[in-house]
Amino acid sequence: MARKAVDVFGFDELEKAMKRCEKRYPNEADALLMAAGRQVNKKVKSLTPVKTKKLRNSWRLKKVKLYKGGKVRVVREQSSAPHAHLIELGHEQVHGGRTRVRGRKLNRLQRSIRGIQSKGRVEGRFMLKQSISEADTTFRRSVEKMLDSITKDIKA
Repeated sequence: MARKAVDVFGFDELEKAMKRCEKRYPNEADALLMAAGRQVNKKVKSLTPVKTKKLRNSWRLKKVKLYKGGKVRVVREQSSAPHAHLIELGHEQVHGGRTRVRGRKLNRLQRSIRGIQSKGRVEGRFMLKQSISEADTTFRRSVEKMLDSITKDIKA
């Protein structure tokens, strides 16, 4: 019994449309990520507490970068201020000396012997976390719109 070659009607057109989508995706994805990043950057700056404006002015948006062999696109929001993580996550206020010796944390007894006192904890402001969570819903809707616009050639 001989096998016959079967032509699938429209497969070539489908393949061409998929290749057009594949070419359009990187540019539109990068633009979408940068727009979302700018939105997060603006919100983070508005939520950042102000004493000297150094922390507020230190927030920077980095360009879109490819990770994991070019499979994952990432845009980063980061601060060059050395105390940004303390304001974001909160910290303990300690007076009277260092709480670490040679990289190791002192326990409660060692702290009391040295006269180191804990004056409480400052709660975090979570300005970055809030900004990202607020931008998440609009980002998801934007991604759906982008994918619809890219794949409109394929839909019949």
